[in-house]
Amino acid sequence: MRLGRAGSPRPQIPVIPLANLALLVLTCVMVAGLYSASRGPGLRFASAERDGSFNAAAALRVEVLSEQDTLVDGAPVPFAGLADAVAARLTGRPDGAVVLVVSPEATYEAMVAAYAAIAGLPGPPRIAFPAPERRTQG
Repeated sequence: MRLGRAGSPRPQIPVIPLANLALLVLTCVMVAGLYSASRGPGLRFASAERDGSFNAAAALRVEVLSEQDTLVDGAPVPFAGLADAVAARLTGRPDGAVVLVVSPEATYEAMVAAYAAIAGLPGPPRIAFPAPERRTQG
């Protein structure tokens, strides 16, 4: 014989479905966080049909030599002053265009930093990377 009150069974919370739901929410938050992170300047690919032709002869030539050294139309400019030098050279030009040449000795981060500095100028100029010449055999 049992003394005391006979209690009803305690309700149990199903753990497995809640764990699956928690994992789903965590995955969604992680994916949303990855895609919302700032990844630097976005490259925009232009075409001659949409953006018109690019006149490389009249464009300002910017050469990235290393993380500290750049050339703007042949004049040496410190990397920190690149944006100011490009802005000064583009004043008065009706079609602001820049050809960005990156040396093989420069790092990818230097190229992205130079692109970001130029693309961050007001009324961003058109930026182009030179393409290698195609040689035809014949």
